[in-house]
Amino acid sequence: MFRKVMQMIQNYAEKKLLDEVFATYLDVQDAAAEMAQVLPCPRCGKLTMKMRLHSNALSRQVPGIMICDQCGTEEALDAMAGKPKDAHEWALVKIYMKGANLK
Repeated sequence: MFRKVMQMIQNYAEKKLLDEVFATYLDVQDAAAEMAQVLPCPRCGKLTMKMRLHSNALSRQVPGIMICDQCGTEEALDAMAGKPKDAHEWALVKIYMKGANLK
């Protein structure tokens, strides 16, 4: 019982952390668009995003986050197959976790 409760707490904490990471990135993404700066794709980490933010793909998995077209296609195919990529596998999350020494 104790392990189950601890697992629930850990899952909740991870979900809150992911929500925080993506909310912060959304603010940065919007600010970069206003300054005409190109950010790396948060999903793959490559510099494949287009200058005009609205011309990139909108993530199906994380609302409001723009991703590169290739990742958008991969997300659509993964959704069709019923096997979406876990948000923990996104480049943005991996870099954040590494910097925060969480994983």
